[in-house]
Amino acid sequence: MYMKQSLTYTLKVTLTTLLLCTPITFAIMMGYLRLLPLISSNYSFNVNLDIKDAAVFIVLTFCTLLFNMRKIGGTAPVTYNKPNIITNAMMTSIAIFLVYLWFREKLMYLSIDEFLITYGPTFLITFICMRVYALRNEESQAKLI
Repeated sequence: MYMKQSLTYTLKVTLTTLLLCTPITFAIMMGYLRLLPLISSNYSFNVNLDIKDAAVFIVLTFCTLLFNMRKIGGTAPVTYNKPNIITNAMMTSIAIFLVYLWFREKLMYLSIDEFLITYGPTFLITFICMRVYALRNEESQAKLI
């Protein structure tokens, strides 16, 4: 039962992130590019969201969420702590994603603002989805929280 709830939660987060990632990131990139002339007259900025990289991050998030939820149905279900699960899964997937970008030599060429504009929306969408969706039926399991 717990595995089904964990899998359902993970699929909701993953699919919502997948559907919202590209349009929201594109809108933020376009908004930032329109603001740049107002901020600085001499600017150089490169935006390129590789869909494969976004897909790798979403798959990493899926795997780390399932890995971090293994304690929910285990021998000590009292350890259920949704904020802790979310934080651990998010930080682990971001760290592994940064290592992935570093090995692919894509991280070296991005400035901080380019990195945040390109990948920040995906991180934020994933985190918001993790917080918004209920991990399980809270009414029937209230004693475990």
